[in-house]
Amino acid sequence: MPFIDCINSAIDQGAISRDEGEALNRDFEQKFAQKRAQLGDDQAAKAAQDELAVELRAQAIEKRRRAVLTEKARQRLKGRILDYRDENGKADVYEAAVQTLSHYGYAGASSVRGRQEAILSMAHGKLTDLMTAVSRDLVTGRRNASAGLIKDVVRELHGQASGDATAKGLAGSLSSVFEDLRQRFNNAGGAIAKLDEFGLPHSHNGLAIRQAGRDQWKAFIRPLVDPDKMRHPLTGEPVGAHGIDQALDHVFETITTNGWAHHTPKMAGGRGKGALASQRQDHRFIAFKSADDWLTYNGKFGDGDPVQAMFRHVNGMARDIAMLEELGPNPTAMVDWMIQGVRSEIAKGDVGKASLAKVARDAARWARGTEPGAFAEWRLNALFAELRGRPSAASGVATTTASVKNVMNSALLGAAGVVAATTDPFIAQASRRLAGLPIMKDFGSMLTMLKASKREEIVRAGVIWDDYLHTIEAEARFVGPMLGHNWSQYLVDRSMMVFGLKPLTTGRKLVEARAWQSTLADEAGKDFAALPGRLRETMEGFGINADDWEIMRASIDAAGFVTPTEIARRGGEVRYIDTSQAVVDPAAQAELRAIRHREVAEKLAELTSSWSERSVPSGTPNARSFVTGNLPRGTPAGEAIDFALQFKSFGLSFTTLQVEALQQILASQSGGRGSAATYASAMVLSVTLGGAMAIQIKSLADGKDLEDMSAPSFWFKAMITGGGFGLFGDFVNGSSNRFGQGFAGTLIGPGVAMLDDAAQLTVGNAIQFATGEDPKLGREAVNFAGRYTPVASSWWATRGAYRRLMLDQLQWLVDPDADKSFKAKASQLKSQTGQEYWWPPGQTELARAPAITNR
Repeated sequence: MPFIDCINSAIDQGAISRDEGEALNRDFEQKFAQKRAQLGDDQAAKAAQDELAVELRAQAIEKRRRAVLTEKARQRLKGRILDYRDENGKADVYEAAVQTLSHYGYAGASSVRGRQEAILSMAHGKLTDLMTAVSRDLVTGRRNASAGLIKDVVRELHGQASGDATAKGLAGSLSSVFEDLRQRFNNAGGAIAKLDEFGLPHSHNGLAIRQAGRDQWKAFIRPLVDPDKMRHPLTGEPVGAHGIDQALDHVFETITTNGWAHHTPKMAGGRGKGALASQRQDHRFIAFKSADDWLTYNGKFGDGDPVQAMFRHVNGMARDIAMLEELGPNPTAMVDWMIQGVRSEIAKGDVGKASLAKVARDAARWARGTEPGAFAEWRLNALFAELRGRPSAASGVATTTASVKNVMNSALLGAAGVVAATTDPFIAQASRRLAGLPIMKDFGSMLTMLKASKREEIVRAGVIWDDYLHTIEAEARFVGPMLGHNWSQYLVDRSMMVFGLKPLTTGRKLVEARAWQSTLADEAGKDFAALPGRLRETMEGFGINADDWEIMRASIDAAGFVTPTEIARRGGEVRYIDTSQAVVDPAAQAELRAIRHREVAEKLAELTSSWSERSVPSGTPNARSFVTGNLPRGTPAGEAIDFALQFKSFGLSFTTLQVEALQQILASQSGGRGSAATYASAMVLSVTLGGAMAIQIKSLADGKDLEDMSAPSFWFKAMITGGGFGLFGDFVNGSSNRFGQGFAGTLIGPGVAMLDDAAQLTVGNAIQFATGEDPKLGREAVNFAGRYTPVASSWWATRGAYRRLMLDQLQWLVDPDADKSFKAKASQLKSQTGQEYWWPPGQTELARAPAITNR
């Protein structure tokens, strides 16, 4: 019977749908056409049917496996959500669902975000030597490794001997991590075929490929790839020369449409890409003939340098594995299922039925009077979108606006390092007190942590190296997600280094990681029940129990610390053997032991990584997604909200985490109202003191006397500054912030204000000139440069001199009313804060020493 007749028969019997039948017939016709040139019609038809049958059997097996994994994940999540109780012992399915996606303690289990960071911590620990070798110079930001070494690593990854022992060792460690992540991804539901001499994954520049077009792209890549190394993701059969055109067509369509070209519309919920478990095949599918061929392609159609490709793959795999392990092979469908359950419980409570949602006691959260649960659905979708990476409706627009924000970060955040230096110690104290850690232990060792050798030691122990997170759009402190053109990312990255914010943040996080590892080692002689109350409660918040503690306290390394790396090492290597049928087999027992130790190691890594956000606030996806929702980047609304969020993510993260901390203290056995009041007052007082110091330091850097500290307005401004909303603190004494923007301008963000100022400087002045008005172009141009020159106009060490010695002198030349302008500025400062300039505007020499007494 001809193949098409078989297909039609299956459709008539209802075994398959017409769409599925047509897709199968297309596959058959393509395979038949490819084989017909070498075989006769009958043999070609049989060979095509046999090949298709193998693929269909593999797909059926994989489909059943994923169905089992999905159901296991659903049952696990169902138990977690239904059994969840808040700090007051009340059921709350909404909060349970949120915490499944991301939490920073007190949830009693891992989260998707936390597990991702834990997997990254362990991977970075194994790759410390590689990360050190390719790390960047502190000043220039260029890779310390030579281009030759990096190319040799790429060659070794592709199975080509480079003759460099260092490159061979670095490539070996990276290949080992790649393979471990591949097997773990597959174990959780994925299907990535093993490829010998895999090399590097391919991070394609979709926009460049689209602009080149299908034919030009295929003509460029075809001579570079080896069809015999390219394998079907399920069957493992080679693509071969006969299948390369079809394979490249598939890859081109997948890259340029983000998978939509192969999406089958369904009545059931779906968001385009389908199951996450099947989305990583294309990244490894293309196999290049050699490392040089990979480098040639990457230079033309790649997205980043080889080092970025390495860590983009590691970081992306960590994210996807966390999604699969927590939410099953199709995380999007699982989140939809969770949302339905949450909305159902909220609706029950809304009409007076028994419910596991806090509707009656927390009506404002659900905006009663509207459709019950609509807010909860929006909130969960927004957080999930943030964790997956917000979609981009117009990537060109999104990249351009992100570059504008990066320029603003470089031009306006020069004093962020001062704020961090003065407030971080107090925030860390409060965080340690909350967790039950010794407050002063290792407190003065931050400078030691900045040494390269110390940093490498701690990262090797299982701590994330932040420098290698930007390839997955990680949040940089005060800055927000690292997006935009490469030049703008480089600008803001180097600016944060010069400003001192980056090394301070790195040092603080390393200190806090070591504080945890040291404290656990000190407490190793105690049973879990005998641990200090707050310490034990904090550990339990990440699912660490008495059995986990027994493994932890028996895993003190040679330096005297309990580290994730040491815990995992003592369990042995995970080899991903099947333990479902042979749990008594010695190999299976060893596998179970290794998995158990890895699980405990990652719990500790998740705790350390998550708690560092409380000690060194940067910005959480929880707080950020509450503002951005799931608005795509590149849309008017999405870009407007991103501009508005600039410089505010730190304050939002800090505030929300402190509110959560107070709730936990109130409900904990070791807390209560008195403890909560003590914690809150100590936090407010300490960040206010830190903010006060930052304000005074910045005043001196700007050529001003110290501000009068007897005024209540000063301390209110100091409190806001210490809490991360310094721009709003400027309005305490005036109607504009330090950059001349009003309250509304501050709300919509400095990026929008910069674009408006640029329009006023160009179009606005042209209109004024045309209508006969004095545009004061010289003064406005100087002011624009004073606000938006990267680094020089912002950095506390240069901005005073830049203003007085360059911009003010330029203003004398281009502004006839310069003298009047300078005097007005001094008068305005005096009227607002009572301060005077010790280095007055317009003067190249100091008038006197700063007035620091009676302040």
